[in-house]
Amino acid sequence: MYPMETSWKRNFYTLWCAELFAIIGFHAVQPFLAYYIQEFDVENLEEALLWSGYMGSVAGFAMALSAPIWGAVADRFGRKSMVVRSMVGGGLTVFFMAYADTVTELLIARMLQGALAGTVTACITMVSTTTPKQHLGYAMGMMQGAFLLGAALGPLAGGPFIEAYGYQAIFLVSGAMVVAAGFAVQLLVSEEFTKSQPEEKDASASGGSLDGFMADTKRLLQLKPFFITVLSLVLIQFAYGVIMPVVPLFLQQLAGHAEIITEAGFIFSLMSLTGALSSALMGGWTERIGVKRMLFWGLLSTAVFLAFQGSAQSVLTFAVLQVMGGLATGAVRPVANTITTYVVPEEDRGKAFGIMTSASALGWALGPSMGGYLGSTTGFRSVFFATALLFLGVAFGTRWAMRELVLQAPSTPHRRVGQSNGGRIRSLWGR
Repeated sequence: MYPMETSWKRNFYTLWCAELFAIIGFHAVQPFLAYYIQEFDVENLEEALLWSGYMGSVAGFAMALSAPIWGAVADRFGRKSMVVRSMVGGGLTVFFMAYADTVTELLIARMLQGALAGTVTACITMVSTTTPKQHLGYAMGMMQGAFLLGAALGPLAGGPFIEAYGYQAIFLVSGAMVVAAGFAVQLLVSEEFTKSQPEEKDASASGGSLDGFMADTKRLLQLKPFFITVLSLVLIQFAYGVIMPVVPLFLQQLAGHAEIITEAGFIFSLMSLTGALSSALMGGWTERIGVKRMLFWGLLSTAVFLAFQGSAQSVLTFAVLQVMGGLATGAVRPVANTITTYVVPEEDRGKAFGIMTSASALGWALGPSMGGYLGSTTGFRSVFFATALLFLGVAFGTRWAMRELVLQAPSTPHRRVGQSNGGRIRSLWGR
């Protein structure tokens, strides 16, 4: 076993810092891709929105296909190597974007990024297996806070940097930051990982083949709380994906001019910062408030703020509503990770988080293209109203699915999961 009692804090805070810098690097460029697209042969905002939707979709599909593979590799060869792979691989794809000559080449770079990156899942998986259970709520909340804080600082620095030095410079600097974070993890994080014995792998049917992956997926999805969590994530990420390509271009439309990069970066930063604060605070309150309440009210609040955003008539009004929406977003996102650490045994968490990432990436992949098409044909505002309805439906649908959920020790081969965590899960989930 990993010596959690002596090493978990050192590893956790090292990973926290590395992930913060990696996310800063990614988000110094990612929110501005909708504007970068306009540097190529793109005629108007509607066409830019379509391409922006394609960018989000190809990255999501690539992540959906690759995440389960990386999850299984993590369970067999260690979680640290997957963190390093995601940061170094993701950073290299940012370098590629600096040298794209056409919007199609940029699309290919985004697809590679979706397949090779995935730093969030890699870090969450390692933290979940190296943190004592009594500290998991805190650790998951803090890690989610690192993701959102990085997403706040990245655009804040990226916008002015782009206006001062151009897009190629920001891609090179950001890619270097992400790669450097990967090397820091390799040098400073320690892991004592023990491979499963061959007989254990045969018994669990998790040998890394497609058949093994499908068997693992079927086995884990038989845990009802995990199944509901995965299904909810697909719908939530689909809804986020629909609105994602529209936001930067709607800001540009409200402003009435193209020079909106610095202002947009500031708005994205404020939204992510409030989400980071909300996530860090709510992570520690999850057990007290209850995951069902946290999830329902977070989704309902998100729907309300999206409806108001679609009615905004100025950049300032939209910015305030985006910041308020960040509070709701921060409350929703840590819930699934926290639930998974309680319902899935440690040796299967890499697979579980891989399944979750694949499912949520699939939902995310379907959303941007739909948002791009809807916005380009019916107007940008209609996308906000449609997404608000989606979140409203997910909120009440998830609440209905969980209304009578009582966890009991299952009679399947996962009995050890129910026996070891059953009382804890019932207490956490049932509130």
